[in-house]
Amino acid sequence: MGETDPKSAKVAIVGAGLTGLLAAHGLRKAGFDVVLFDQETSLDMRKRDWPLMLHWALPTFNSLVPASVLQNFPDALCNRHLDLSNPDSFTMRCANGETGETLFCSAVPGMRRVSRQRLRRVMAADLDSAGLIQWGKTLEKLDADDGDGGGPVSLSFSDGTTFSADYVLGTDGASSKVRELLFHGAEAARIQPSGFMCATAIVKHDDAAKVQPVLSSHPVATIILGTESVGGTSVMHADKPDDISTWSITWIKIWRKSKLPDPPAKNGPEALAWIQETTKGLADPFQSQIAWTANGDDVYIDEMRTWVSVPWETRNGRVTLAGDAAHPMLVYRGQGYQHAVTDADNFVKALVSVRDEGKSREEVIGAYSSDVVERGAQAVTQSLREADMSMDLESTMKMIMAKKGHAK
Repeated sequence: MGETDPKSAKVAIVGAGLTGLLAAHGLRKAGFDVVLFDQETSLDMRKRDWPLMLHWALPTFNSLVPASVLQNFPDALCNRHLDLSNPDSFTMRCANGETGETLFCSAVPGMRRVSRQRLRRVMAADLDSAGLIQWGKTLEKLDADDGDGGGPVSLSFSDGTTFSADYVLGTDGASSKVRELLFHGAEAARIQPSGFMCATAIVKHDDAAKVQPVLSSHPVATIILGTESVGGTSVMHADKPDDISTWSITWIKIWRKSKLPDPPAKNGPEALAWIQETTKGLADPFQSQIAWTANGDDVYIDEMRTWVSVPWETRNGRVTLAGDAAHPMLVYRGQGYQHAVTDADNFVKALVSVRDEGKSREEVIGAYSSDVVERGAQAVTQSLREADMSMDLESTMKMIMAKKGHAK
């Protein structure tokens, strides 16, 4: 079977999360034929939401998406009413978890904080309406003729359907099935527990007096450090500029798994009651936000997981990874999506170089993958180190956050 003409290459993206959607937009702008597959049955199947940051990768993000996404991007912002003329809008206040005293302000140049769920809707709209996202598709197998290194890859799904593509990009998250298949199910591909637990909530107070302390502490976010429980509070949704009682607040709490017994539930009233019982004496506004969280608010608890990137076989330059499938890391310094955006941009450039410059597919995708592994391993390792240092007051000032903020 001969190698497919690179001028007519078809790309299958497994995973319609933020990385997959971004890669799809970039590839379409570059003239490639793209189809996305996602195991969720619809865009709104996953209810959990959380904030994420775009900062040093924002210019690259903007270059990959079409005008329609840029136009609707403000709909995804956590606080579209933030005063961007205020220098504090590009920092986050880091405070002593016991006293509330400011330790340092972490610089985040160019930052835009977005709702993961809302940004996904904005980015999926055009692709979904064009029929380019196939929902309810659980990948089971990848077949590639490694003997001649030429023909397309066949994707087999749990519903019995198959799809043939010249390139496959796995953007299917931390527990990536594509990654598992590339490693033939080996232990080396498996996601690993980090030893750090994480609880998140989105709280709708309907009370301006409970929202105001978060805004008064810092316009973007307050992070508490230096105790056995660290965390942060910030605005999640700010829809009405003249009525902050309608705004939603989010909080996150992180602790070592070894320090507390396992929670009785991962979400719902039992999870909330457990968090409130085991969170005492921490600085405001963090402590109050946990105390004011009600049973109707969304609360989730789980152990954060990581995978320190190691090289994978690209099936002769036909299959590779990006985003959390390639380097799932802890939330510290907000580097995860920055690297995912970089992955998407580099993948598009790699395919363009094969198509337009006649470069070797195997060499180009091999070089792309090596870069992802190198950057990913470093960032994952740094995130684990930051988590470890954040829980001891003496080491907080040694954190990268303290020395260089959230910069690249």
